[in-house]
Amino acid sequence: METIFSGNVEVQVLRDGQEIARVVRPLRHTPSGPVVRYKRRLWPIVNNNTIDLNGRPVNETDRSVQEASGGADEPAAVASCAGAGREQVSASDETPSRDVSSTDRAQKGVLQAGPEQRLLVDAGPGTGKTHTACLKVAALIRQHDIPPSRIWMISFTRTAVYEIRSRLEVLLPDRSEASAVRIATLDSLAWTIHSGFISNATLTGSYDDSIAETLAKIRSSAEVREEFEKIAHVIVDEAQDIVGVRAELVLAIIDAVTPECGVTVFADQAQAIYGWTEDDEHAESEKISLLSELEDREFQAVSLEDVHRTGSPTLLKIFRDVRRKVLEAGAPLVRGPEIRLDIERLADAKIGSAKSLDLSALPSNALVLMRQRSDVLIASSYNQAMPHRLRLSGLPVRTLPWLALMLWDHVDRRLSKDVFDRLWEERVAGRVSSPLSSAAWPLLFETAGLSSNVIDIHRLRTVLGRSNPPAPFTSPDYGDNGPIVGTIHASKGREAEEVFLYLPPQPESEEDGNDLDEEIRVMFVGATRAQRKLSVGNSSGKRLGNVDGRFWKSVRKGRVQIEIGRANDILATGLVGKGVFREASDAMKAQRFLLEYPVLEGLGAYTERDIGWKFAIETRDKQRIGALSERVSADVKEIASRCNRWPPPSFLPHIRSVGLRTIVLRTDDPDLDLLHEPWRSSGFVVAPMLLGICMAKFKS
Repeated sequence: METIFSGNVEVQVLRDGQEIARVVRPLRHTPSGPVVRYKRRLWPIVNNNTIDLNGRPVNETDRSVQEASGGADEPAAVASCAGAGREQVSASDETPSRDVSSTDRAQKGVLQAGPEQRLLVDAGPGTGKTHTACLKVAALIRQHDIPPSRIWMISFTRTAVYEIRSRLEVLLPDRSEASAVRIATLDSLAWTIHSGFISNATLTGSYDDSIAETLAKIRSSAEVREEFEKIAHVIVDEAQDIVGVRAELVLAIIDAVTPECGVTVFADQAQAIYGWTEDDEHAESEKISLLSELEDREFQAVSLEDVHRTGSPTLLKIFRDVRRKVLEAGAPLVRGPEIRLDIERLADAKIGSAKSLDLSALPSNALVLMRQRSDVLIASSYNQAMPHRLRLSGLPVRTLPWLALMLWDHVDRRLSKDVFDRLWEERVAGRVSSPLSSAAWPLLFETAGLSSNVIDIHRLRTVLGRSNPPAPFTSPDYGDNGPIVGTIHASKGREAEEVFLYLPPQPESEEDGNDLDEEIRVMFVGATRAQRKLSVGNSSGKRLGNVDGRFWKSVRKGRVQIEIGRANDILATGLVGKGVFREASDAMKAQRFLLEYPVLEGLGAYTERDIGWKFAIETRDKQRIGALSERVSADVKEIASRCNRWPPPSFLPHIRSVGLRTIVLRTDDPDLDLLHEPWRSSGFVVAPMLLGICMAKFKS
């Protein structure tokens, strides 16, 4: 008999007839009735979503409960999750969408391995790699009594970190355990180590520079190495994508931990697609590879082979048969067209050109995938009347808007629970992209709590003001609802019931530095995101101009298309700065307008004398809501230079906002002195999520 999950539910916790807490937990239907887990025990739900700690918890040794929880012979971590099984994460909400009560034999082997063992796990798409990694964490904590803070999980992307964190919060009902596990991207982890052990650390240069400095410190500093000796287990996700200086960093961490520290590495060579992306100037395929280096170390090889993502016979052939072809040796100019034909033949439907994409005809939880950022942004602009979400590189990190909504004028260093409750009710309750207050307060407390009823705002700003804030405060998507449209790279690890995959034309040569073997793997990754139905179409495949990652395209009649909306295109100084708004009341008016109209079309950016000829962002009614950064002005000038046209465009039309996000400034940020009050003191600013493919004109 299986446990059936019915989503999350807010539960009132009673002791001696008094409410002592309100918590959000997965609701489970078992033979004993509806239950939730609290403090590592299962409690029956009574009157109106209440659990009574003076009553009796559900006896987990009872046979019926064991069956519903995965069986008595399951590892303790699996049973304690009441059969969390091979959970799948939907494209729509990043939460488990179905539950299976058991793990397969290979997954059990990974879970039952001792905490000191070192495993290299080959895991194809849909074999439960991320789920197994999360269950491994639960097993280390529950079976082997390893403190969560001594477990490190390293992933390649922020999106994967977000998913891992979400799954652990389900697997470990004690929220403090889930939050104590160190989960980070390599870039974020490098910065944490760098800032923690280097006095007066500053983030300068590229992420690669930061990683290189951290790598040197690990190798030379006894203090840093002592910290690594405290680690009990390291889990590395997506190892096939870790190359170059990042591979060196992971190897340095593995070498720095004690011999008793276990290491579990998950990888799939068929999904190695980070050798080249649109944002990279140089391919890293010729650099050091983590997988190749691990072959020289004593790691036990394990394979996850059972595919759980889909039951479709044709999709299973893509997951298995096509994967074998992807891994075969041979000329990519021959293999590529064959594999593409296999994917098209096994797909459920052919959907033509991306130019005809109509998002209004797709399910709200659909996943639309394209090869290039420019294709995604152009498709988004054609469908801007239809709510949808974007998932691609180059956009700002979306720190959720509820933080700025609540704290934009909170200038005190402390935030009490009473003030939090009042501000939440007045400003946040019921808004899109906002958690329940019962989830938000514990999150703030775990990050910056001074006491059970007080938050240290300065500490909170220090954490949220990082270039990579903690995943629970962010969203992997740009937008609030509707189908997700993204690049294959940015959506790696995601899945959806229906996937619409638009492939570029098959390359005919090694032109433009393309790695044709990698292009084969990109096709395969896109095709294996589908759970139930895969539709395949074609996109342009044209490589457009690129300035610092900003794409542009010269068109006829003295016009040029320019992308707007990249990270750092709009800053706090452009939203509430003294250089953009003469009076604080003007900035206040602009912020209130954004709060009232978070989704806006028809915005334009004009160069204005009063702000030093930067681009002011205005509505159709000429209301100024902010200004683009100097970086935008510099990039527009560079694009004009490459087009051999001067002066550069002074008007950028067709900009839109697809919602709101939060900008957080650390207490030592020099930009604070450039802001009006109260933002100078609070450090929290409401920002629009800007997007635009601006058709600008050069002057005659």
